[in-house]
Amino acid sequence: MSLLAPNLSIAPHLAKQYGLEQAVMLAVVSELVGAWSGQVVIEEQRLYGRAICFSRQHQGQLLSQLSSLGLLQVAPAGEGRVRIELDLLKDQSLSLNSSRIQDHNQGEIQHQNLPEAQAKTPLVEAPKPSMGGFGGWRRDAGEGDELSRLFAAKEAQHQHLCHMDLEWKISANIIKVLAQQHQISEAFALGIKDEFVVYYMDKGRRETPGGWDQKFLKWVKKEQVHQQTAQARAQRQTQQQTNSSNEEARYAAKQRRRNITANVLDINNTDW
Repeated sequence: MSLLAPNLSIAPHLAKQYGLEQAVMLAVVSELVGAWSGQVVIEEQRLYGRAICFSRQHQGQLLSQLSSLGLLQVAPAGEGRVRIELDLLKDQSLSLNSSRIQDHNQGEIQHQNLPEAQAKTPLVEAPKPSMGGFGGWRRDAGEGDELSRLFAAKEAQHQHLCHMDLEWKISANIIKVLAQQHQISEAFALGIKDEFVVYYMDKGRRETPGGWDQKFLKWVKKEQVHQQTAQARAQRQTQQQTNSSNEEARYAAKQRRRNITANVLDINNTDW
């Protein structure tokens, strides 16, 4: 749970009906709207910065799924803001809970106006709403375990993220993969390592150690292709220059032979 902001609660029946990740996004949106139904215009960062256990791209996919179900709509509102329209009352179970809550509140008002003898009769308390930010929720043991495992895995991954720094070293496994599977020497990889390090230090990105290894592997393969392309281009240029020189030499020799032949046939010319 620690990857989510404090007090963000999730409705278990929504997790059952739409999926656990979808229920997380519904809890985020309902908290921002402040009700199960309504609309609000907020900073885009507030929408995507709540459930940090999911990437922004994944959150967008979840919101698109929920939009296709008619539960919400998210649209740009200009200058980094978005308009959210939420209608969770389309969910029958939420509508039922909402009706029970209204009946319960009305019953409390009537109960206060009854004579003292009748007021002592206890009223049956209606169930509390089960949407995030409106009374909390009670989850089954299996759902709690699944949710805890999801967040624990995300948190463990998050804790292993690190920035690129000048002390970064290529793992022995990547050197082995480059040599055996791509026929790229260790010397070539080491020769472009500094450029890779400086590039990603400027980016300020965070990756796991394995993530940095995979990025470097792709970087080396791309640089090898660029180098081979440059070498092939240089060879073609050299070959073209050589062919041009040979052609000029052949033309000069042919011209000399023509001149000699013309002089031989010109019996009056004694200059040669």
